[in-house]
Amino acid sequence: MNTTVQRIQMLKCPACGEMTLHPKRKELGYHVCVNCSTAKPVVGITTVEGTGDHTYNDMIIMDQDRAAAIASKAAELAGKKVDIEMLDLDADESEINQTVKEKVQKILDDEKEEDEEEVKETRVKGIDY
Repeated sequence: MNTTVQRIQMLKCPACGEMTLHPKRKELGYHVCVNCSTAKPVVGITTVEGTGDHTYNDMIIMDQDRAAAIASKAAELAGKKVDIEMLDLDADESEINQTVKEKVQKILDDEKEEDEEEVKETRVKGIDY
């Protein structure tokens, strides 16, 4: 098994001055390296097209801002609250886990307070619980 690694001669990025611009990026029309890029991640939205026995799945790829605007408008027209979850795979996982734990704890605390209020309302005065 012969595994030779070919060294790619990186180009100098005009934004940061480092040798981090891959030649393929230049061929594809990008002028800065990945670290200096300002392009936002894209979102894939699946759709079901056609009718009856002639249906098929399709995917629309767009930037996050456009997807959020479409979801917000669709929820508004349906009279619902918009709840969009977009995964950021570059984010620090431990920080995300901590944020999720805090949100879950807040929801549980709020539900506990509501339950305690309901119990207080159902108690009869003069009875020692």
